[in-house]
Amino acid sequence: MKILLVNHTFPPESLAGSEICVLNTAKELQKRGHEVVVFFRVHDPSTEEYVVRQAEYENIPLYTINHTYRFAQTFQDIYCNSAIAARFSYLLHQIKPDIVHFHHLTNLSLSLVEEVRNYGAAAVMTLHDYWLLCQRGQMLKRDLRLCPGPSKDRCRTCLAPQLLRGRTQRLASKLLSNPKSPKSSADLIDLLHIRKAKIDAPDRRFVCLTCFNMDDLPKETLQAHPPAAISYAIRIESAATLETSIGMHPSTYDQTGQGVRFEIERNGQQLFEHTLNPKLNPADHGWHKISLELSPSEAKEDRLILRTVPESTVDNKFCTAGWNKPVIHLKSKTTEKELAYPVRNKEIQSLIFKGAEIITDVVAAFSERASEGLQHRSNWVRRVWDDMDMFISPSRFLRHFFIDHGLPEEKIEFLDNGFTPIEPIIKKPVERPVRFGYIGTWIPSKGVDLVLQAFRNVDPKDARLEVHGFFPGYDGYEDYEQYLQSLSSPAVEWKGRYKPHKVYDLLAELDCLIMASIWLENSPLTIHEAFQAKVPLLTADVGGMAELVRHGGGMTFHHRDAESLAHQVKRIASNPALLDDLRNSIPGVQSVKEHVDRLLEIYANQVK
Repeated sequence: MKILLVNHTFPPESLAGSEICVLNTAKELQKRGHEVVVFFRVHDPSTEEYVVRQAEYENIPLYTINHTYRFAQTFQDIYCNSAIAARFSYLLHQIKPDIVHFHHLTNLSLSLVEEVRNYGAAAVMTLHDYWLLCQRGQMLKRDLRLCPGPSKDRCRTCLAPQLLRGRTQRLASKLLSNPKSPKSSADLIDLLHIRKAKIDAPDRRFVCLTCFNMDDLPKETLQAHPPAAISYAIRIESAATLETSIGMHPSTYDQTGQGVRFEIERNGQQLFEHTLNPKLNPADHGWHKISLELSPSEAKEDRLILRTVPESTVDNKFCTAGWNKPVIHLKSKTTEKELAYPVRNKEIQSLIFKGAEIITDVVAAFSERASEGLQHRSNWVRRVWDDMDMFISPSRFLRHFFIDHGLPEEKIEFLDNGFTPIEPIIKKPVERPVRFGYIGTWIPSKGVDLVLQAFRNVDPKDARLEVHGFFPGYDGYEDYEQYLQSLSSPAVEWKGRYKPHKVYDLLAELDCLIMASIWLENSPLTIHEAFQAKVPLLTADVGGMAELVRHGGGMTFHHRDAESLAHQVKRIASNPALLDDLRNSIPGVQSVKEHVDRLLEIYANQVK
């Protein structure tokens, strides 16, 4: 059988999840005596657009097409390209495949499937993510909120910068882009930076930077377990406003003890005092905003103190409190700069995104071109559904998701990816400090910040976190790596880049792998690799991640919840033997041989 495999990229250009799947499949098919060719896109600005070239990788024949979007002028050009389709049609007649197996069409064209139908070959497609339903691929909105699924209104808002063109497009892109951090801190004083502050507390660990997850939104917080006083030496030469929110951690609400008194003092004068006791008064739950006007001072230095005092001196064990994003705005400076914010301030970031979404949604709603663009893509997706003989989903979760959104049930089968078996790794019993690890790219959708937040208060003697990978860039979140560094703690070790073929060497040194993606992952490559290396998993309780540990091999935490993850980390750190039990329950990983066995049955059923 002659088989053409199509993907958005392939080694040596990239070696991520779908690329490894295609590579493993191609090698195994060749072993079975089948003729295999791979077609994928490359990005080379120095080369003629749409030029097709032949190459070879590990004895696998390749055809590449150069696509840099230099001629893309419309939203439709992003996903449906007649020039790419024309060259692909020529290749089909040249290669003469019996079946074309698509893996990903981003950066190529949806119309390639129609070319296969016109040529007369069978066509199947493995769904590695949501791209057919979501142009952004991960069902995440621009502000990283989860999207429940495609709809005209949701897609119009999310894709407004691409749907709109000309001046409107530039305005929408500017509104929805992530504002940069202030070029100068002269117009605000960020009290979260406590390196130069004087800390007065029985235990220095009472005061730290962390996140409190209240109102379903993790917010960066200056934790100050009482009694604690944080003293700043600052200078206020003009009228200013101190803004923050106060609150007690939700984990304290059902515990014994009393509340906390919050105080703000300036140069010995008390400016603010308020007591919260959410244990007795439900109205004291959550955050409580504070805004204090500060008059200018001629003194060379002001002494400002944020203080927390336990309401009860008898029992102050369960009264963890915090100041949410305390900042002083100096009013004499330009208001334009006051709108700038560090990427870590997710509350302000969310408000800006919501405001920008409203504006661009209104513009897109009255744009005939925007409506046409959405309908055009939807029509092409339906044509792909009609022209494809069979879809393959590596997770049951993703299969049901596509069925729920209109893909006929009889047209999609569950078949997990296959992996090359490795030599057994001998693991020793787990001891303290427990070695946790994150392996992968440092992008917001992977939830690396959640992992770091979970380790903010972990004692390095109990557990350590190795962070492997790098930041490749992420649209609208250019400061994400800087944000991650700000979340570092003594328990964190930054390991940096690694070579893909060395991943099992990294896993051999870990006791537990953490997968904290904030999107609903399908069937993550990293989890399978961990299982092959006999490394248990700590992952979110949703999507394909939870599905892979349903029958053993791992523990789950609440999706997008750093506190829940921290709870599980501390639970394991206090009882490392849990990992020994989890290791014994790790399920088997499907081999590439078993995968191709079933794949060939699917091929045979579709080839006329």
